[in-house]
Amino acid sequence: MIRTPNATEISHLFALAEHEVAKGRLTEAIILLRFIRSIDPDHSDAAARLALSWFRREQWNEAWDAFDIRFKLMPVQPSVMIRSANGETRELPRWRGGEPPKKLLVMDEQGLGDTVQFIRFLRPLVERGVQIDFVTHDVLFDLIRTMNVPINLLQGSRPGSVGGASGWTPLLHIPRALGLDPASYGDGIPYISADPVRVKNWARKIPSKSFNVGICWAGNPVSPAEKGRSLPLEAFAPLADIPGVRLFSLQKGYGASEINDVSFSRSLHNFGDDLDAGGQAFLDTAAIMMSLDLIVTADTAVAHVAGALGRPVHILLRKDPDWRWLARETDSIWYPTATLYRQRISEDWSEPMALVAADIAARVTPNLDAISRGTLPLISTSYGEIAEKLAALSLRVRTVVSDSKDVQDQYDALLMEWNKVAQIVPLLEGLLKEMEENAKALADAETDLVFFERKEGFGHEILGRLRDIRLFKNKRADLIRRIDVLTRSELTPKKVKTEPSAVRKVNKKGR
Repeated sequence: MIRTPNATEISHLFALAEHEVAKGRLTEAIILLRFIRSIDPDHSDAAARLALSWFRREQWNEAWDAFDIRFKLMPVQPSVMIRSANGETRELPRWRGGEPPKKLLVMDEQGLGDTVQFIRFLRPLVERGVQIDFVTHDVLFDLIRTMNVPINLLQGSRPGSVGGASGWTPLLHIPRALGLDPASYGDGIPYISADPVRVKNWARKIPSKSFNVGICWAGNPVSPAEKGRSLPLEAFAPLADIPGVRLFSLQKGYGASEINDVSFSRSLHNFGDDLDAGGQAFLDTAAIMMSLDLIVTADTAVAHVAGALGRPVHILLRKDPDWRWLARETDSIWYPTATLYRQRISEDWSEPMALVAADIAARVTPNLDAISRGTLPLISTSYGEIAEKLAALSLRVRTVVSDSKDVQDQYDALLMEWNKVAQIVPLLEGLLKEMEENAKALADAETDLVFFERKEGFGHEILGRLRDIRLFKNKRADLIRRIDVLTRSELTPKKVKTEPSAVRKVNKKGR
């Protein structure tokens, strides 16, 4: 007879599931989390982690439905009460999908950034003839009105009543309720706009001949999502060192006090208390963004404003970022103009910031590369591809017997050349390790797929492994890109004068 795991064993299973998520092995994590939920349906942590795992796998319907766990984690479950003509009260039904009510009450939730991100989905409701009463942050009223969508805005900070609504929905559930194709989430950008008068006024304070970068480094300190999300202003120093670049602070409130003490304070323009001083949020920020070449920000509301405006934005993400950024390495399904820069080591922003700096330097001085600086060895392939070959050789050294001596020789020779480069760019050491771990995970997933294909009744496992393989391949491509950005490697043949013997050997023999 099979024994049901006790509380301690369930705790160990959950810890194992967390480990699998951290390693990117989402199929194993989902199996464990579903098993925990089958034993303990009230295990809220497992439910929350399951929703996150489904988002990372982009299994959208399952993820959106599981995401309702956020309400169970609240002290009071959200509900809307209505009063009938005879004075009796009853609960207004929640609209979960299908034909929307003719008059719908939409309830805001979470922070300002969530609102800016999801107000895009109010438009398709209005286009279907739905009258919307939107209860939201009153400081966002003027920004929301730039959408030019007929919506009745109500303050969420004060009690009130509306008449005639036949259903309600949380703002973040609209894409699921409408059954929208996730591929369309990024359509219609920009969906907010900046006031032309403000744009003109702020543009006078921004020079036109430099490469202008707006930066934001800290979010709301009392937000539940804040832990590890913000970074110190000093971390932006590599950007201030790039010739031709001017930095402009988009920081408001918390974190702004760092400006006076930072090492590059003279290179950072501070708009001061005049920024968004009128009681409405982000109106000046949006106007300033229209005169900037790039916005670089931590995962805060500023990132969503930039994305919603269609402005180029680099978003800095902590090691375990919020669910909305999925498992995509650099691109965002929400904002086509956004590029993601993920932290690889908790509390260490050096690598993502180095990537941002390299990207900006390439934009400002496109002809400047590692070869012209004379700092890195000259090679006939990119350093990212070298790392990929090293990872593949490392895997073969551990798993292949017949040609292990030959493979070991190739690996040792190539690693010797790689280490020379890593002495110049220390961040490469960690990236190579990450490439090797990803190669191992990809190989394991492909092996599992072959096994599942030979068996019957493994449909879910096959689909899961296919998704994992796609994620691992995407990560491999992103690791190559990140390494190439850091080393400024180029493939242009005319710039190649020499070729290390180790690279020639690998190219000749193959992997």
